[in-house]
Amino acid sequence: MIAPGAPIAVVAPAGAFDPARLQAGVAIARAHGRDLTLFPDLLRPVRYLASSDEQRASQLVEALTDPGWTAVWIARGGFGITRILHALETVELPARPVIGFSDATALFAALWRRGVGPLVHGPVLHSLSATDEGSIEHLFDMLAGRPAAPLEGETWVAGVAEGPIVGGNLATLTSLCGTPWQLDARDAVLVLEEVGEYAYRIDRMLQQLTDAGVFDRVAGVAVGQLVDCRLPADATFTFRDVMLDHLGRLGVPVVGDLPIGHGPANRAFVWGTRGTLRDGRLEQSDV
Repeated sequence: MIAPGAPIAVVAPAGAFDPARLQAGVAIARAHGRDLTLFPDLLRPVRYLASSDEQRASQLVEALTDPGWTAVWIARGGFGITRILHALETVELPARPVIGFSDATALFAALWRRGVGPLVHGPVLHSLSATDEGSIEHLFDMLAGRPAAPLEGETWVAGVAEGPIVGGNLATLTSLCGTPWQLDARDAVLVLEEVGEYAYRIDRMLQQLTDAGVFDRVAGVAVGQLVDCRLPADATFTFRDVMLDHLGRLGVPVVGDLPIGHGPANRAFVWGTRGTLRDGRLEQSDV
């Protein structure tokens, strides 16, 4: 997918980051033979953002379009990409791998509708040093074009589903509802993961996706990790119950507890690659 030594641009279109954690991730990538170049002045914080909207948009557009770059790696997630998606709308975008997750879900939705990619939903550089070794090796195998091992979870609703894999962070996907970048997940295997949310907020977000039509004609749903998400102290229900209250009505296969998301286990997948849900697993067939 990305040839060894090919130049990769590192940009920060979202949240402010810890420079030491970013450098730790860059070191891991370089140790795996990846040629990363950080754009200048990535961290010039504006509130909780890495820099101003103007700088983040300009650097993202340059990374996505300049012929000197072979791929783009997102520095950190958080929040901020939805503020600058409009900057991409009038720009001609060549095919180019982009790596990231969390807030990068919004960028992927915008690029997906334009047919741009491949889009690798995997660790941002800021999280790479906190990612487990299996996920790191899985990511670099994928970037090298080697076969991707199936992702192991558990069956929540039995059956077999096939389709292009799309999706990512639940809150980010919800924030796109009613915008030009709302995800079209028809005939797709839709991935959902989340971090740090209360049960009622996850319930509300799933209802919004339902009402906005995001689940219409979805082939299947792959639920990743719900990291540090909180149930009421006296809860007699689980997050699986909350998810299935919505997903169980769809009449499609659902696999849960997949190693995707904000925890140490964050296995990469490629948006649009053919995926199969069955027997508690998510398989990527054409990476």
